[in-house]
Amino acid sequence: MEFRFIGYTTVERPVGNASNIDVTLATDAEQLSEVVVTALGIAREEKSIGYSSQTVSGEELNQVRETNIVNSLSGRVAGVQVGTNSGAMGGSARVTMRGVSSISGNNNALFVVDGVPIENSNTNSTDQQRGAGGYDYGSAIQDINPNDIAEVTVLKGAAATSLYGSRGANGVIVITTKKGNTKGGLGVTYTLGLTLDKVSVLPKYQNKYGGGYELSKIYKDENPEAFPEGRDGAYNDNDGKGSYDLIPDYDVDESWGPAFEGQLYRPYWSWDQELGNPNFGELARWEAKPDNIRDFFETGTTLTNSVAVDGSNEKGSFRLSYSNLDQSSILPNSELTRHNISFNGAYNLSEKLNVSASANYITHEAVGRPGTGYDGSNVLQQFTQWGQRQLDTDRAKNYMLPDGTQLTWNRTAWDNPAPKYSNNPYWVRYRNYQSDSRDRIFGNVNANYKLTDYLSADVRVSTDTYSETQEERIAPGSQEISDYTLYKIDFMENNIQGLLNFNKDLSESFSLNAFVGGNRMTRKRDIFSGSTVDGLSSEVYNLGASIGRPDITDIKTEKQINSVFASASLGFQDQVFLDLSARNDWSSTLPEGENSYFYPAASLSYVFTELIDAPWLNMAKVRAAVAQVGNDTDPYNTILTYQLRQPFGSDSRVSVPNTLPNAELKPEISTEYEFGTEWRVFDDRLGLNATYYNRITENQIIPLSLSAATGYTFRYINAGEVENKGFEVNLYGTPVKTSDFSWDINVNWAKNQNKIIELTEDQNTMVITNAPFAVRLEAREGESFGSIIGYDFRYNDAGEKIVLENGTYARSAEQGVIGSILPDFTGGVTNSFRYKGLTLSALIDFQKGGDFFSTTQMWGRYSGMLEETAEGNIREEGIVAPGVLEDGTPNTNAIDAETYFYANGGYRVHAVDIVDASYVYLREASLGYSLPTSLTGKTPFNSVRLAFVGRNLWLIDSNSKHVDPSNITNSITNVQGIEGGALPSVRSYGFTLTLGL
Repeated sequence: MEFRFIGYTTVERPVGNASNIDVTLATDAEQLSEVVVTALGIAREEKSIGYSSQTVSGEELNQVRETNIVNSLSGRVAGVQVGTNSGAMGGSARVTMRGVSSISGNNNALFVVDGVPIENSNTNSTDQQRGAGGYDYGSAIQDINPNDIAEVTVLKGAAATSLYGSRGANGVIVITTKKGNTKGGLGVTYTLGLTLDKVSVLPKYQNKYGGGYELSKIYKDENPEAFPEGRDGAYNDNDGKGSYDLIPDYDVDESWGPAFEGQLYRPYWSWDQELGNPNFGELARWEAKPDNIRDFFETGTTLTNSVAVDGSNEKGSFRLSYSNLDQSSILPNSELTRHNISFNGAYNLSEKLNVSASANYITHEAVGRPGTGYDGSNVLQQFTQWGQRQLDTDRAKNYMLPDGTQLTWNRTAWDNPAPKYSNNPYWVRYRNYQSDSRDRIFGNVNANYKLTDYLSADVRVSTDTYSETQEERIAPGSQEISDYTLYKIDFMENNIQGLLNFNKDLSESFSLNAFVGGNRMTRKRDIFSGSTVDGLSSEVYNLGASIGRPDITDIKTEKQINSVFASASLGFQDQVFLDLSARNDWSSTLPEGENSYFYPAASLSYVFTELIDAPWLNMAKVRAAVAQVGNDTDPYNTILTYQLRQPFGSDSRVSVPNTLPNAELKPEISTEYEFGTEWRVFDDRLGLNATYYNRITENQIIPLSLSAATGYTFRYINAGEVENKGFEVNLYGTPVKTSDFSWDINVNWAKNQNKIIELTEDQNTMVITNAPFAVRLEAREGESFGSIIGYDFRYNDAGEKIVLENGTYARSAEQGVIGSILPDFTGGVTNSFRYKGLTLSALIDFQKGGDFFSTTQMWGRYSGMLEETAEGNIREEGIVAPGVLEDGTPNTNAIDAETYFYANGGYRVHAVDIVDASYVYLREASLGYSLPTSLTGKTPFNSVRLAFVGRNLWLIDSNSKHVDPSNITNSITNVQGIEGGALPSVRSYGFTLTLGL
């Protein structure tokens, strides 16, 4: 008789006349690595599944810990694109798989933690998403504690995710957390992590010329009140006008001023005697401050303490953990604190009944998240897009006069300290700051009852709920009108799921693994937002301090999806596996009678290892799959609803939405075909997993433009067709392996081709968003999603740029496609070297192609802040624009640098500031050492490991001169490729110490 079970070695025992046979199966590490967690948490043998999946261990993800686990997936999984922003403390991390399928809907992957679907929405404002300013509050998945993760399984295709219904339409990331140990008794693990964060990539600034346009003279005889008693002006031309001081154009936020030659001048902080300024009358040198921007940023720290206690016996197991994250970011007055408490437990109440539970509590508080995009809350706006290169950021720390008046470099005039355009950067950080907090609970209770040896029933109840508060402030005395904004959200989602499982060998040749089940999901979301109007009556940040009647919005939404599903996997001789599955959802957000949608899926895998029967071949498999998945819509898009407005006097007011609902909306439907092969050879020293897929998404839910005369500006319709097709390759191996040394390498590569086949009968373009000043993002028939639309150069038939007689470039007559946000291909390479207890690993990730529009580059050139605006002697000699005149002769007309960078800049010719988003990045590296047992045996610990780690270490190659192209993500929405004011990327390095008892 043969005894076998997934994850254990096979044992054969003769039966003979014995009535009882005792068998112990030993753990088989090799087989365990071949077990994959599939949809709904069902464990399957890897060889039996007919679709692509990829697993990353928690140990690999935590070699270099990230505060957001999503960032650690970058470059590790083929076909998964991760957009990050390391400079935005706790900012967004966007995950897309196999391209963009929904034009106006959600394209983010679903996260499932121990069977609990995790809410991962983003509350960033529309302006923030399009680079026009605001705060990046991140996505809620960052609440997951990386130290609790055992492994992450990525399910990419429709066949793999169809059992999750509409929520799995964009792929599913299944996170399995750590459970109690299997060795018996109690165990304790303590982990200490500390990283230091430094600014990495900043724009390249010019350091030849100062702010404004000129240095003006202020004479003591004409303005004696401007000079301290007993001091004459610094200069005297002996022209009879007396002595004078030099003053720059404080009210100009550009750097087209005089060359730095060490002249004495009156800085912005040398005025305001009547306001008690102790520095009145001081002089400074007109000189560059090459490192002033870098010096403004601080050394951030991220300190993590985690402790976990686990245990087990013959009846059950448990794990209880606590983790504390304390982060100070690179910006002044920025802190993030997070506490995680997690429990996992399982217990056998009887031989047939097992119960398990998982519970997580997370609380976080943040103060001083960085502003983003083109906005005064983002200090990069005044450091790069505008500004004056002589700014002394150390002196700027004194941002207030004794009476509380703001002291800014961009004052209106020498005798008027009011800010003209920009606040003092430290005023921004300490007075105009935001804060937010969130309390969250998620978890599940599961019961499994074994009806027979091959039949079991499973019931799971799960919940995910949180309350979040966000506050934003603009202090009185700022350049902007003082303001206070309050935003609160209460969210709850509950799921109840039942499964009936069948798993049996039907004969020597056939096996069947099947289940049927149902799920009910209910979701509630309450949103309250309020903002003051016409300023604040005091520095009390409260809606009650509003001078005008505050603007209040209160929104409540509910959604429910009822589902039934079934799956069957028929195996033949442990070589051929046919999977059939189906799910039907009934969504409350779709019209009654039209709210049912069906997801069929089929896959076939053939393991032909024995057919080849070669000693070097460990496994060979081909697979094919076809499936359909749907995507519904948000609540109240099918029925007309009314929103209460603030009353007019005693009369109530209501309004209708700008978008006309559609009572006949249908779900979006994606049909995907997938083919792949998997090979493992040379005792698993070399492996390959390759996939081709083709996905067509139809019935797009699109807001169609309407004439405002109808009372609406948009109407939801079903139309449009989007195609995604591509290849994914995962190549891995161990080139060198001895008893003491090994070298492992893992290569991921993916290429996706996206095309919008059709939009609507009446409309072949759809605007996704407009950038703050130039270009817009569109979906266009015949193009890929995310076409960047704007003015290009005008070219002659030979492809040469045409220059006008005034020396500036001719602009195209019409706007057209000048870029695309989607990359040509992405990937990553991980190398790991192990020598006894020493481990060295490094991850390089890369992207080829894709574009973004850089507002930083556009305004930084326009304002004379960036390096290229002062190259050579162009400010004295002018610039000749390369190109030809209308008659084909070369252009020889030189124009002044200021005119050149305006007329030939991205504000007028948008294509100038389209930047290639390609990059090659040394994303992370670690060097660790585990003490041998001969040493740990002399300590209280059974394991000790110390690792030195680093992340975002080196931007190896990039075509972007001023902005890190991998660091421009503002949100998790479809609005990408618009860089409104990029924060600097952050390089982190530190250590991790792990102690085990």
